[in-house]
Order: sequence, then C-alpha cells, then structure tokens
Amino acid sequence: MESPTPEASGSAATPHQTAADSEHPLVVLFAAWMAGSHHAGRAMLQSAGEPSGVWGRRNHLGKGKNPRVEPTSPLTARLAVVVQWFMTPREKPIDLDEGLGRFDGTTQLGLEHPLIRGDVRRLYVLQRELQRKCLSVVLGNLPAGPRAAFVLRWILGLTDDQIAEVFGTVEAVKTNGGRALRELRESLTPICEHIDPGNGCRCRNRLAGAVERGFVTWPDRDDLDGDRPLIGQTHQDVEALYSKLPPPL
Repeated sequence: MESPTPEASGSAATPHQTAADSEHPLVVLFAAWMAGSHHAGRAMLQSAGEPSGVWGRRNHLGKGKNPRVEPTSPLTARLAVVVQWFMTPREKPIDLDEGLGRFDGTTQLGLEHPLIRGDVRRLYVLQRELQRKCLSVVLGNLPAGPRAAFVLRWILGLTDDQIAEVFGTVEAVKTNGGRALRELRESLTPICEHIDPGNGCRCRNRLAGAVERGFVTWPDRDDLDGDRPLIGQTHQDVEALYSKLPPPL
C-alpha cells in the first residue's frame, strides 16, 4: 500500500495548528476508528505527544523465533506510539444489548416520527446510521490490540509488513489479528442480517428502540445512502462488512 503524504493531503501544519493538526492523515483516521469519533481521536493524539521527532525507540529483542521488527518509516513508528497509548484501558465498554433494545425488535420507526418528518429517505439514512453505530460499538469493545490490528489491516488497508512494524513482531500481528476476527465473527455471525440475511437482528426493526434510548440520533454527515432501505441481501464476512463502513466523524 502506498500511504498518502501529509503534503499531498493538504495537512501541512501552520503556526496556529495543534499537534493533531499536523499528523499524517492516516494516523488521524486510525485514531478516529480506535477512539470512536474524529473528535476523540484528535484528543487522543494530543495526549500521545508530538507527531514528529518523538517516535519512541524500541529495543531489539535479538535473534530468535519471534524477532523484533523495527519501523522503517515515520508513519509506522507513529502508529506504534498510538497503538501503545490505546493499550491502557480508559473507558467502560458500551452495552450494545441495552443500547439497541436487541430483545425488542417488533416495533418499527414510523414516518411520523420527528426525526423522519414524513420523508422515507430520512428513515433509510437513520437505518444506515444505526448499522454504522452498531458495528462501530462491536469493534470498539474489542481489546485495543485486536482492534488496532483489524482496523489497520481490514479498514485502512496496510500491508502485513507495515502492521508488523507497528506491533513490533510478526507474531503479535497474527495473534491480535486472529483474535479480532474470531471475536467479531462470534459477536455478529449468529445475529446480524448483514452477515447472513437469514439472521433475526435487522436494522429496520431495531431502529425505534435505538432512537428511543438515544443510541442513534440524526447524523451530522452526508455520506449515508437515503435512496433505498437497508436490508441484508447477501452473505458477507466481517472483513468485507467493515471495509464498506463509513468512517467515524
């Protein structure tokens, strides 16, 4: 993967920008996925220190079955710092069952609801916001290591070699990546209609409960499709499902 440069992405720092403003765009996006929102990710980057010059040295472990892999670029070095920051537990996981009212899927959100205003396109947008929020919560409840490995590989598209530089060893990538896939599959495969169209957890049936509990509100974004209802139509694996998910704002 050829990573974008800050200059090419228009992210060169100015004297009035914060440390997070001068980060590599991919680092900013990674932090947003890890923290659950762009705002939280930028705050995290401020806490993690300066974006350049302080990459954090890691000692070689010497030769052996699991030799240390050192970063070969400022990008992978900075990502390694960010991953280490997330390794310290900072928030209690969100209870997805409580937020969705997963056991009450019989009431659908009507067009008369104040968020819908009689416009079926707004209903479809809210369905997609629920899907985005639900899947993001499932991902966010993974431990930091597996979550980071999954985001870097299956959402941001880094190569295995690049991720090994971030984690420090090839074995760490395999362990964390394997755990992420296993836990996401265990959580979603038996219930989510977007993994298996025959599953019973359907966005259109969970939306009313999610709105009632404040789990979903009207999204401040314009990249959610309002032209058609959100209905699971084909079998997917979790990697493909997340790769299509809009990023956090």
